Amino acid sequence: MRHDGTVLKQRRLYISGGIFGLAACVSLVLPGSFMIEQAGPALDVTGDVDGVQLLDISGTDTYSSDTQLYMTTVSAFGNADYGVSGAQALLALGSAEQQLIPVRAMYAKEESASDVDERNAAMMTSSQDSGTVAGLEAAGMEVPMTLVVAGTDEASGAADKLAENDVLTSIEVDGTTTEITTFSDLSAVLRDAPAGTDVTVGFTRDGTAKEATFATQAYETDNTGWDQPGSRLGVYLTPSDLEFPVDVTYGVENIGGPSAGTMFALAIYDDLTEGSLGGDSKIAGTGTMSFAGEVGAIGGVQHKMVGAASEGAEYFLSPATNCAETVGYEPAGMEVFSIRTLQDAIDATEAIGAGDTSSLTTCAQVAADSPEN
Repeated sequence: MRHDGTVLKQRRLYISGGIFGLAACVSLVLPGSFMIEQAGPALDVTGDVDGVQLLDISGTDTYSSDTQLYMTTVSAFGNADYGVSGAQALLALGSAEQQLIPVRAMYAKEESASDVDERNAAMMTSSQDSGTVAGLEAAGMEVPMTLVVAGTDEASGAADKLAENDVLTSIEVDGTTTEITTFSDLSAVLRDAPAGTDVTVGFTRDGTAKEATFATQAYETDNTGWDQPGSRLGVYLTPSDLEFPVDVTYGVENIGGPSAGTMFALAIYDDLTEGSLGGDSKIAGTGTMSFAGEVGAIGGVQHKMVGAASEGAEYFLSPATNCAETVGYEPAGMEVFSIRTLQDAIDATEAIGAGDTSSLTTCAQVAADSPEN
């Protein structure tokens, strides 16, 4: 009896172990709840891929440049529908170049992979539009457009004055009225208006001309402790009916998101101005670009620096609000500079080309001065 019991116990152990082993093997093969991110390709915006120019401007004079300007990307494995297999996740845990991220930390439960692809494609198109506008205007061209109200900040003075689909036509400050035909018409006025300035905004609602007077808002202090000069209306705007003075086309395929806007704008400026903006340097960077020429934060900056280094870039332009994420992760030999505007990016590129970057602010300096440090 004792012998039979021992055998039965061993069989149970074998069966349990087999089931556990089978479950472990299945978990290594089936999709899990994690995705992997790593450095994606860095593409020279001034060059071509398989004979297709990444950026092409026609309808005006352009100038050749020896400066190579790289947009940077992040490659992701797994999507909103399912994550990578358990085996891939285990390998990623042991890799210094890959990052394991919960799928639900990236995407909402109700989002599908096709939803995300569609959104990323829309953001890429938007980044091309805003980058084009910023680059052209920096080079001295005007881009007429219609500014349509998409909504208002409930805490702003505009909340009960402006409504969705109103079209802005003018802004008056201290007796001076500026007609709004470009985004820069509005942003230039607000840049010189301290928070709390009373402004009178002209607009049309259902074809009827109207006016509203209210005080502007202060910008929120960013994560580096910086306060943006000027003020804002507290209005969310959707530019429409853009009238580009030249033809700008992009050959970027199968890449989504808004983070290439800054490098698009920088490359456009370099194309439209004489000489090589950054000499013969390889300069990479990232950051969203607003119609007002402001650089915004992005994700995956550490991976993007790695991708840039793989192409031989020795300089990287990072949004100031991402600077803390770059410190300690700079590839060997790479200098990382902080930028907040397209003009900052232009100035930094010129300084790099001139061989004197002493006037530039590094990301390490920004991070050291941050109140979060």
